[in-house]
Amino acid sequence: MVVSSCIILVSILFVVIFCLPSVKSAVQIFQGDRYRKQEDYAGAQSAYEKAVEADPSSVKAYRYLAYIYEQQAKAAEAEQLLYKGWEETQDEFLLEYYCTVVLNQAVDEINAKNCTLATVEKCVRALEQGVIDDKALELLTVCHDRLFKATAGNDVCTLFYDEDATQDTCSYTEYEQLLRRMLAVCQARASEEVKNVLRQYAVISMPHVRISVPHLESYAALLSEINGVLSDPLLTETTACLARAKEAGDYFGRAFDEFGAGNYAYARELITEESYLKIRDDFINGNSGYWEGETYIPVSREQLELHIQDGSVRFSFLSDEEYENRQGIILVSGVPQEDDGVQRSVIIYRPAAGADGASSTEYTMQYLYSNVKINGKYVPQMNYTWPDAALYYNNGVLTGSQFTYPSAYYDMSRYNSLYNTFTAQYGMPVQTVNQGGIMSATWYGPANRFVTLSFNSQYGGNFYTTLSFGN
Repeated sequence: MVVSSCIILVSILFVVIFCLPSVKSAVQIFQGDRYRKQEDYAGAQSAYEKAVEADPSSVKAYRYLAYIYEQQAKAAEAEQLLYKGWEETQDEFLLEYYCTVVLNQAVDEINAKNCTLATVEKCVRALEQGVIDDKALELLTVCHDRLFKATAGNDVCTLFYDEDATQDTCSYTEYEQLLRRMLAVCQARASEEVKNVLRQYAVISMPHVRISVPHLESYAALLSEINGVLSDPLLTETTACLARAKEAGDYFGRAFDEFGAGNYAYARELITEESYLKIRDDFINGNSGYWEGETYIPVSREQLELHIQDGSVRFSFLSDEEYENRQGIILVSGVPQEDDGVQRSVIIYRPAAGADGASSTEYTMQYLYSNVKINGKYVPQMNYTWPDAALYYNNGVLTGSQFTYPSAYYDMSRYNSLYNTFTAQYGMPVQTVNQGGIMSATWYGPANRFVTLSFNSQYGGNFYTTLSFGN
């Protein structure tokens, strides 16, 4: 009876022990080892998965199952398993193994010449764990060189460039998220090695960096935040350049709206503003600061490009010859334009491209000042604003211009003042007319050039003072 009771007790103890999670897991690990040695990876995987399920605290089960996943080229599964294992056990070996698997994937992508921001993300993910920083930082530098170093065949970074600026299809958002994660690591650990890698990615070293304008403000804010930690001179220069680009774009915002709505009369107001004239004169005088351009300087709501060289950063908006114009292009005249001593303020608008990708129309709006050039200098001779003007070209050459000032009442003050000015400057007119409500005077110069001043009181009930130049 006593013997029988002992046998029953031992049997119960055996059942209890066998049902313990650690024992069940050990049995499955034993089975998995047999399959592994036979290179039966499917069988080993099944056994090790049962071992993990039986005892989620078994470090050995996670390690062996991760190894089997790797042998079957299931790196993603190994990565997920090891991180889960670390969360369950807080075992440092599993965390280091996890980082190794992640970085090995990055190495494979680099070796396959398929380095992308997704590769960078793997390196950042390993860096965030803080267990094998040296390897993660080394690979981040390699990725940077693959993504942001100029080569003989490519010196333009287009990671922040959307073909259609209204569609966020480029890599900027991904880039910003990665840099914010690097910044968080830098703020947490503040090592010089981490700072150097963050600086590499923030200060893009390629000569040309194309940025779609919708990303401009966010990019400037990101670099400003990073520079608060790094205090880097080139970052300071870049953020100042981006601020100027945004300021320029904002200034022309209303012009885009008005011209896009067909209100080209707004140009009369715009091209006589002091701010516009300063932009024009800064280009003429070679003092345009961060904004680069010559002759006709494009302004775009869609695309711009940073130019980085020898520690300096400049920007220019892309012209519609460099991308498909979907929202219109404004061109600012950046050179002196003289027509027989008369200087002009000019702005050009090209509407969005048509279905064929080309702009079929171009609107040129010019404001001619009543100045003349004497001894190589512009001298104000009249100082009048003319609400309406017409320019006449022959084979692309300006051959004549006419300026008109309408009045609802009889007012010859402008005519008389200009008549006295021209008489003092050029002598008495060669030809005069005074009949039928029309009064005019004409002065002639070399090469058949002429100036005609007229006052017409017989036109539709209104009164018009007109000034014409031509040859």
